[in-house]
Amino acid sequence: MSIRLNLAPGERIIVASRPHARQLAWPVVLAVVVCAAAGFGYGYLDRDALPGQVADWRGYLQPAVVVIAAVLLARFCVPPVLRWAFSRYIVTNQRLIHRQGVLRRRERELSLASVFQLEAWQTVPDRMQRSGTLVVDVGYGQTVHYEHVPEVHKFKAIVLAAIGQLPMTAMFDGVDIDGDGEYDYEGRGDE
Repeated sequence: MSIRLNLAPGERIIVASRPHARQLAWPVVLAVVVCAAAGFGYGYLDRDALPGQVADWRGYLQPAVVVIAAVLLARFCVPPVLRWAFSRYIVTNQRLIHRQGVLRRRERELSLASVFQLEAWQTVPDRMQRSGTLVVDVGYGQTVHYEHVPEVHKFKAIVLAAIGQLPMTAMFDGVDIDGDGEYDYEGRGDE
């Protein structure tokens, strides 16, 4: 699956990653249980030695087992897998982007220049699987949480390196360059 991303001139993708697959554990376990139960139910209804009334309803009960299993899979197992498959964390040399969604796409972009602080949070299961939550402080008491980031410490280091490569401008050092390319330390410009 390719990433279609409109990049600004001079912008390049440094890393693109999906969230950690750990979030798929429960949907997969549920899918195995639903399929096993449906297989058992269907096989049980296919026996020759069924009680009288159950044998009379076999033609309706077997398709009902299949339909119930399909509905459970479609409701509880397929959506998390699709959310995971169509979700991306992208770091360019100018932006941090989180894309998600299948039919309704949501995209959150943060300019790397607006990042004040990065934090990596990990629980014990996160540390065991080297994933975690990246917390981005964008100032004014606002934080953005990126959950299930794989290799969260490496991802954080990549973002920090990209921030370090940004050009030093008035945004960072408080110094404006006037039209002649000289520094104007007092911010008065040409008077």
